[in-house]
Amino acid sequence: MPESRIQPSWRAPLAKWTQPALERAPYAVVPTAYGEYTLFREPGKRPNPAARAEAWERWQLILGEDAALEIDDAATPWHGLRSRMRLGVHGTLDGVPFTARAASRSFVPRHRGIHFDIGDGRAMSFTAHRFHRHFIRSIGGEERFILRSNGARWETDRLDRGELALLCFVLISGADALLTSPLWNL
Repeated sequence: MPESRIQPSWRAPLAKWTQPALERAPYAVVPTAYGEYTLFREPGKRPNPAARAEAWERWQLILGEDAALEIDDAATPWHGLRSRMRLGVHGTLDGVPFTARAASRSFVPRHRGIHFDIGDGRAMSFTAHRFHRHFIRSIGGEERFILRSNGARWETDRLDRGELALLCFVLISGADALLTSPLWNL
């Protein structure tokens, strides 16, 4: 697989994309070398008043007929989801449960990151560096560099199906903004 830009070939109209999901529906389609990942959003379980106020949603990235990634307590894209990521979200990656948490935004690149702790002993992290971002796999305490960004492009040739689903999720949901410097907002 060559280095490629991960971006949706179709995304729901902006008015629908930014509103809470009222029913299960497709919201984006991302073509990859493994096939098309389709993002479905639907209302999630809302066990408490805070969950209702934040409009928790259930997100699924479907590859073919199988759910590659499911998040049970997501929120609306961009700002809502970024807030939820800082608190921690839960889901499954290829049927294995995980918890994802984002580090707070900081001027220091090494303090910014999104960390996925997967139930089978793996951990996946997106970390910020000076001019690019890294995707790192950790198994048994041993970290292994998987890939890095080159501007808006990622070297997607060394990813398995689940890792590519994580990358698609981070990029199309807007969670990658957590890796950027707060100086970009000035």
